[in-house]
Amino acid sequence: MRNQKAFAMEFLGTMILAIAVVGSGHMAALLAPDAGTRLLINALASATGLAVVIRIGMKVSGSHFNPVVTLVMLYLKKVDLKTAAFYIASQITGAIIGVGIANFIYEQSFFEVSQIKRDGSNLFVSEVLATAVLLWIILRFPKRDDLVALYVPLWIFGAILLTSSTSFANPAITIGRTLTNSITGIAPASILLFITAQVIGALIGMLVARNLTNSSKDNND
Repeated sequence: MRNQKAFAMEFLGTMILAIAVVGSGHMAALLAPDAGTRLLINALASATGLAVVIRIGMKVSGSHFNPVVTLVMLYLKKVDLKTAAFYIASQITGAIIGVGIANFIYEQSFFEVSQIKRDGSNLFVSEVLATAVLLWIILRFPKRDDLVALYVPLWIFGAILLTSSTSFANPAITIGRTLTNSITGIAPASILLFITAQVIGALIGMLVARNLTNSSKDNND
């Protein structure tokens, strides 16, 4: 029963996050005349949505909402293989449904394949960076849910504004964003580059956290 609640939380949390990301993209396109304001709207909504779902889900599922977070937790033996598989399936499904809902509430087709190509070594490095710092934050404070819930949204808000890729940093959300015509979309042909970079970034973040900041004396921080 507990696992079922955790899987449902991962589904719903990722769905809400996808709605925040894509819905704010639709809203920004309607309201903002310039790209900078549109990006700021998207950053604010994405970070706010992330902050809310992290706090709601932390005691239920651990608030992964991201396949690379789950894979790192599997490697660290925080979850078992079966749980990790169900988490990732729930996250991807939640992201896809969330994108569809965001499209629908803005009177767009429930699903529409994005035509926005996002390619290049600069975007690859941006996704490595965004994901590495994300995982570093999560692993830096293993017993401080309150700090994770604060610093993760702050990082994502900043990373959307400072990275050339606008910090997708999440394979499930990346897959979902192939199904929107909003400014937040990504063409299916571009997702392999992004997901590869996200996996590499997660590994780097884990290595930095374990070897630089998370000595035994720090584990209670």
